[in-house]
Amino acid sequence: MRGKRTLRFRFFMNFLLAALVPITIFAIISQINIQKSIKNNLTERIDENLRNSSKSLDMILDKYTTILYDLCTDEEILESVSGINKNEDILEVNSSILRRKLSHICNQDIGIEGITIQTMTGKIIFYDRLNSSSIHSGWVDEIEIPEVEQGEVYCGESIPIEVKGQTYYMLRIARNLIDYKDIRTSLGTIVFSINEERIKEAISSDVESSVYLLSGDTIISAPDSKDIGKDFRKIEDESKNRYTKMKNEKSGFIICNVQPLKSYTQMIINQWAFLVVIMKITIFITILFIYFASKPYLKAVADITSVMNQVEKGEFHERVSVDNRLPIEIHRIAVGFNEMIIHIEELIEKVKQAVLEQKNAELSAMEAQIDPHFLYNTLDTINWKAIEKEEYEISEMVGALADILRYTVRNSGGTASIAQEIAWLRQYIMLQSAKLGKKLNVKILVPEELEKYRIHKLLIQPFVENAIKYAFVDKEDECVLEIIMRQSEDQIHILIADNGNGMEPDMIEKLNCGGGEMEGHLGINNVRKRLKLYYDEQAAIYFESEVGSYTKVHLFVPAKEENTCES
Repeated sequence: MRGKRTLRFRFFMNFLLAALVPITIFAIISQINIQKSIKNNLTERIDENLRNSSKSLDMILDKYTTILYDLCTDEEILESVSGINKNEDILEVNSSILRRKLSHICNQDIGIEGITIQTMTGKIIFYDRLNSSSIHSGWVDEIEIPEVEQGEVYCGESIPIEVKGQTYYMLRIARNLIDYKDIRTSLGTIVFSINEERIKEAISSDVESSVYLLSGDTIISAPDSKDIGKDFRKIEDESKNRYTKMKNEKSGFIICNVQPLKSYTQMIINQWAFLVVIMKITIFITILFIYFASKPYLKAVADITSVMNQVEKGEFHERVSVDNRLPIEIHRIAVGFNEMIIHIEELIEKVKQAVLEQKNAELSAMEAQIDPHFLYNTLDTINWKAIEKEEYEISEMVGALADILRYTVRNSGGTASIAQEIAWLRQYIMLQSAKLGKKLNVKILVPEELEKYRIHKLLIQPFVENAIKYAFVDKEDECVLEIIMRQSEDQIHILIADNGNGMEPDMIEKLNCGGGEMEGHLGINNVRKRLKLYYDEQAAIYFESEVGSYTKVHLFVPAKEENTCES
């Protein structure tokens, strides 16, 4: 029965709960502590990565600022720039000296891709290592010279440089040239263009995290160069990564460590997976213990249950083996059950006979609702009276009524061919249409090969009657009644449909559940009972409807061609 639990199930559940509850509590507490430890370790590692990246950035910037400082204090460079400012650059001697110096520094120090000098007169002297030129460049001579008040100025460049089919990003370091004779006098500005790849290599972290260098919110160095120039806020995804930032005091740039949460999540999953494995092993061991501990007792119960199942299927010759070694309670159940089966067998024989008699009585009662024999002579008399008065329509209706009554009486409860049933229905619909006072548009679609099949008489009539009697009341539009049959494997699908008033959803639900009936009419319940008597579980019926639109009745009966007594 639903809601009940077997004895074996109760044993298993009690033992499992006793074993698993403390283990589960311990595992959850351990898991929480492990997660805290992993999280703290992750935080420490991120902080260490940021500190290392900042130190590495300081080191590489110190390297280039030292070179820049040496260049800005070189007497030969200062004198050449001073000469250019005084227009003493006959034959560009001073410019040539500067270009040679710049070329030497670029080619000597890896990472410096270009050096630009802007004198106080606005003249640009440069060397482009990417193009190996101090005459033609296209980028190093066009950079924006930042204003420098004191010391060095650091600028991140987010606009790419295209040289010989390759893309480069630069980080710039600028410093003023100061006249050593008058330290308050600036001779010009020198700008180093440092390859971003050198910065990326310096600040890169371990393989599990990524490091970005930001100027404000703009990316100036990234593991993927395609991200340079983007607003960092637009690529953040806190659902997948953890972001930690630190300001580099030397440059003023922001170092951002991006730690994917995937590895952290995977570690948590692994911990839970380990817990699940432990629990599975525990469950397995517990089940083995329960099995061997309860086997002697549950086997006896299982034997009794097996016999009970056979008896439920009608195998009343089965008996429970009575073993004196069984526990006394089970022994008493086995003996009592065997005695009960004997009594049930005797009762079943009596019930079968009673049911058979009741079935025959109900069938006769249901099919005897109309007994029109006494009307025949009267109908014939009315027919002749109508002919004498030339009321041929009335005569036709009386004749149809007589045929209908004869059809229902002859071979009551028997079968008829579908062709005979349809012919009878046409006459019945004609009379009902006259009674309704409306012309019906009747569509009967039955394949010729189905007309030879036989069905029990008057199965369709109650649904036709309901359609005419209830569906078309107060309907002003065309009244359409359809009877459609088709074969579906070993069954005949009969559809009776109308375009009438329809039925409420609660009525349809009751009808489909077998508990509903059309008000004032017994036909549907009658058909349902007859289907059960004639076809048992081989027949089915269900309804569908929409208020104000239609009603459809689907009837399924076995497709049979046996030669039975014809009506």
